Amino acid sequence: MKYTFKKNAGFRPARQAGFIQAALLFGIALMTAVLGGFALANRSPTSQTDTEQAKVNASVILKQASDLRDGVARYSSDFGSSSIGAMTFSNTGPQGLFDPVARYASPQIMPSSAFNTDEDIDIKAPDTLVAGHWYLNKATIGSGLATGSADPMVILPGLREDVCGRVNTLLYGSPTIYASTADLDDWIGGTDGGISGVADIAGWPEGCVSTADSKWVYFKAVQEN
Repeated sequence: MKYTFKKNAGFRPARQAGFIQAALLFGIALMTAVLGGFALANRSPTSQTDTEQAKVNASVILKQASDLRDGVARYSSDFGSSSIGAMTFSNTGPQGLFDPVARYASPQIMPSSAFNTDEDIDIKAPDTLVAGHWYLNKATIGSGLATGSADPMVILPGLREDVCGRVNTLLYGSPTIYASTADLDDWIGGTDGGISGVADIAGWPEGCVSTADSKWVYFKAVQEN
């Protein structure tokens, strides 16, 4: 028995293939245009990527500073608040904040993208005043904090200006950076950072300021005296 198949007059494979190819080419062209525009936008130093990076770095700074203050609080619960004068950033007990037995706190390491160009961002071994990227300053008198005595602080120096401004925005709703009267060496060397007379930051237990030699430094009082 023979079977007869009728030719489907409505089937046009050549035209459908051409339509699919045209759609693919259009999609590729559109994607290329979008990616090209994205790349062009990100060539600017004020791009959205840089802004988001500054936000992330500022959040990390606040988190690490909070962790260090919590460590100081644990230290104080063991030795008393008056013992902060003997506390160091070393890993040697009993005065060391990073004592591996007591484990009050751990050295904090920041992403390199948080720091300004040409700053010293080497990771420091625990010592008297420095560990990781952070410093301990027990000589700076805060502005409008409790009494006129020095307020022990943790310090993060050498920041990018936009990161510094973002920290203040997160804390106080404004990117304004006020100036201290001391050089950066005074902050990290453990001498007065010169913010007691800066009325604009009165009452700030933490924040980011510029130094007399045009650097940017974050501070957080770990004990208000």
